[in-house]
Amino acid sequence: MKDKDWESLLYQYRYIFCLGALGIVYFLNMFPDVMEADASQYAAISWEMLENGSYLQVFQRGLDYLDKPPLLFWLSSFSFKLFGVSNFTYKLPAVLVILLGIYATYRFTLHWYDKQRAYVAVLVLASTQALLLITNDVRTDGILMGFVMLSVWQLSLFLDKGKLLPLVIGSVGAALALMAKGPLGLAIVCFAIGSHLLLKKQFKAIFKPQWLLMILIIAVLLIPMCYGLYQQFDLHPEKEVYGLKGPSGLRFFFWTQSFGRITGEIYWKNNTGYLYFINTILWDFQPWILFLFPALIRNVRNLFMALFMKGTRPSPEYFTLGGFLLSFAALSASSYKLPHYIFPLFPFIAIITADFIVWLCKEGQERIVIRSYRILSKVHFGLMNLFFLIPLLSFIFFFPVLSLFLPVALVILFLLFWYSFVSIQNKVDKIIIPTILTIMAFGLVLSTYFYPSLLKYQSESVVGKEIHEQKVPLDKFYFYKAPGSSMDFYARRIVPEFKPEQIDRYEKGTLVFTTEEGRKEIMDDKKTEFKVLKSYDDFHVSSLKITFLREDTRYKAVTKNYLLEKQ
Repeated sequence: MKDKDWESLLYQYRYIFCLGALGIVYFLNMFPDVMEADASQYAAISWEMLENGSYLQVFQRGLDYLDKPPLLFWLSSFSFKLFGVSNFTYKLPAVLVILLGIYATYRFTLHWYDKQRAYVAVLVLASTQALLLITNDVRTDGILMGFVMLSVWQLSLFLDKGKLLPLVIGSVGAALALMAKGPLGLAIVCFAIGSHLLLKKQFKAIFKPQWLLMILIIAVLLIPMCYGLYQQFDLHPEKEVYGLKGPSGLRFFFWTQSFGRITGEIYWKNNTGYLYFINTILWDFQPWILFLFPALIRNVRNLFMALFMKGTRPSPEYFTLGGFLLSFAALSASSYKLPHYIFPLFPFIAIITADFIVWLCKEGQERIVIRSYRILSKVHFGLMNLFFLIPLLSFIFFFPVLSLFLPVALVILFLLFWYSFVSIQNKVDKIIIPTILTIMAFGLVLSTYFYPSLLKYQSESVVGKEIHEQKVPLDKFYFYKAPGSSMDFYARRIVPEFKPEQIDRYEKGTLVFTTEEGRKEIMDDKKTEFKVLKSYDDFHVSSLKITFLREDTRYKAVTKNYLLEKQ
């Protein structure tokens, strides 16, 4: 094949190659251990569900579980049953649903805009730090994002074309979003659909009788989950779960777990301000944050012009802008917030950002727009260099590199990054392609070096794997003051708690995993003798601090956990 043919092929499929590069990162993200506390908890619950066969009533360590809906547990448990229990099989269903959400974003954008904006929207979404995180640290937000976007895409087709099949698929997507993270899933869909209908003044569509079919489909699909909640909680008012006396499982799911955070009905609070998500999005939507805020401002400005200035051309759709702004406001009103709560809205702002980037790069623009492109593209390119600098600094100051492969790959990608920026003439590609090369390099560092190095300090999973590999009998391993869901998941058992007051009943060879405080308490007991079999450096790896990351100060941040053996 001639060089020109290769160049033509590379250009024709450039966006596909970019998606493939990000797909490699996603695949590698599925191998590192699950993190404490949420991901490891969900993995352990999924394994327990497989073991006890209780799919409608959910338990954690044999106790009633009343927090997240069961969809993630069902999917991961089914994956375990088909392919065995592992990090990969736990993460597999969620990553597949995330890919579905990415595909839905492409098809939605293609329908309402054009092919170039569709590709750019997908690449913006797929390369955000949020998706690099949730394809590794799998929680409920990834599957919520996927099913919300599936529902919005299909329901928008129903409104535009009037066909029944998209309504059915959109209703299934909404039901699955509900079972992923509660009423929030349906609320986001309703915000998006309602915003479009109101701003487009399609008031008759609000009262379409076909919406009754949507309600019926959702209700039918929710029956198994609702039956399980009713059986587990509503029929047992004597139960107390998470400080709630006699909770109704149905009320908790449909109201307390989501809206109770806004009304203050539930005690979960972390004193986050109303602007919390504006702060977190600065990192989570990287590397596109420079384009996001002007994109939102432009969209809001265009909306007001379309509403109040005659002759102004309206946006082709308002699903994305309304879905993002209203959902963002609702989430910001909650008394309990975490950064990943906002991730399901990222398809909306990815589309808005993609539309802005393509518009910014359009030929024949005004001088101020051309100047804005030059400034934004150069500043953006400068910031992308930091994504190469950070891994280099981590190699030097954080964790040692065990192989030359990663540094060499990083250098090659850095050279390609600069070459693409210098040689590419197309304005859109000059922004997109160097950025994807950057995020591929950064993602490779995270998945093959940073997370594996970090998780060596998650002592609960380390000891759990050791216990499983050594096939320690079930009655010979306990924990004391050092619980961890990852320990249960990797040891493939519900690890019982050690009782110091019953220390004489434990047989010789019994192993106890404990903290420094627990070690002193057990070993100071004069009635029996334990020895330290092994010590572990421990750190809560999902709450990083610079003192921990720096190799020369890490000893100040880590604590010690111990594996004791009875003599």
